[in-house]
This record gives sequence, structure tokens and C-alpha cells, in this order.
Amino acid sequence: MTVTDLWIGIMDHKQLKKQFKNRARTFDRSARWVKDPGLLDIHRKLAKILPGETVLEACCGTGIVGADLCKSGNTAIGLDLSLDMLGFAGKRLDHCVNAQTEHLPFADNTFDVAACRQAMHFLDMKRFFFELFRVVKPGTGRVIISQIVPFGEKDKAWVRRIHQKKQNMLRNFVCEQDILDGLKRAGFKKIERREYTIEEPINPWLTDTFFPPKKIEELKGMFINAPAQYKELHRVRCVRGAIYETMRWIIALGRK
Repeated sequence: MTVTDLWIGIMDHKQLKKQFKNRARTFDRSARWVKDPGLLDIHRKLAKILPGETVLEACCGTGIVGADLCKSGNTAIGLDLSLDMLGFAGKRLDHCVNAQTEHLPFADNTFDVAACRQAMHFLDMKRFFFELFRVVKPGTGRVIISQIVPFGEKDKAWVRRIHQKKQNMLRNFVCEQDILDGLKRAGFKKIERREYTIEEPINPWLTDTFFPPKKIEELKGMFINAPAQYKELHRVRCVRGAIYETMRWIIALGRK
């Protein structure tokens, strides 16, 4: 890593902390996917948590995934860059750690399960996947990665444009294959994937991200005036001023 890379990383982390400081209090209600029962159920069924197992939720935000995975009394540890998010996660999880996800402050072979939801676009994915491989136990360790991704080539370009417009801190534009390939390169085996869709009103997250009015109108226009293929795949519709679209999730599990 060069001095320039290190400086850019420090500045990125500073901006991310600021963004999620602003969003922490309203994050749980900023989108349907945050608490969607069907999405959480897929994580649970893939993980197959056993009694006594320890779970890490990386980039945990307010700790919803980790808490849901550990309903049977397992130990849940959350890690996040944002102290403000951890302030809420601490009410759900057993322990919280403030640290950088690409440099997990845990010993090798510590966790039975590690999960990370909707954070790949912020991370050094290669480093992160190798860190996850390092900290889960050999033989039984599992990792679950879930992320909003395009449906395919027909909507990929427009999804990228929307993501670049709405997220100034976008580091990666993530597609399904990026996740599957990343898990394989890190050493994970017997990879499983699930697909899930959620219809979302975009208005709550437009407000939650504290965009200026001009940017909000520009983003609304990107949905209303999207190419026909995008609008068909994402089932874009307007209802009494609210704009709805359907988001595609990939949930992937790899074993060490």
C-alpha cells in the first residue's frame, strides 16, 4: 500500500463515518430491506446456526442481521466503522467493535459464522474476503454475503448510473459474479446462492441520505425516465407521489 493509497483510505473512512453519523438514528426505517422478514429468513436458513456458535456481523450497522441470526442465544459480535451505528447495534448484539472491516481485529479461526449485508460497494473486496476467510473456523466456518445487484446485462448500465449518482462514497459497482468470484478466490468452497426481490419506495432513502432538493429531483427523474428495459425489470411505478421499484438481492454462502 502506497502513502497515497493510505491517505485516500483515511479520507474515505472519514467521509463514511460522517455519512453514517447522519443516518444512524433513522437507518432502521430508511428502506424496507433493512428489516424485511423474507430477506432475514434467507440469511437464517443458509447460516443454519447451531447452539453455542459465535457469529460476527461485519459492517453491522444497527445490528439487525446479527441479532436475527442469534435468536437462539448464540454470541453475536458486531463490527462497524461508525460509532454512531454501533450505539444502536449495542442494544441488539452481545459485543460491538469499532474497527476497519478490511483489517479485522480478531485471531485466526475465531468465528463459526460471519455475515455482511449491503456493504461490498464501500470495501476493498479482495482484502475483505481474505480477512473473512482468516477469521472463520476451518471445516465448519461459514460466511454469508448479501447485496443488491442488477438483474443482468439489460439493467446493469442504468443501475450503475443510479448508484454512482446516489452514493458519493461508491468504491465498487457490485454484480452477482463479483461476489461469487470473490468468495472462490479467498478459498471458500461449496458456495450456495439465493435470489430475492423486494419492492421498495425510493422516497424514504432519498430523505434519509440528506440529499439537497436538486439532487433528489434528479434521482427521481432517473427512475421515472429510465430506459424501458430497466422500468420493466424493476417494475417501476408511481403511486400518489411515491416512486416504487423492485430491487434484486443475491445472498451467497461460502464454507471454509
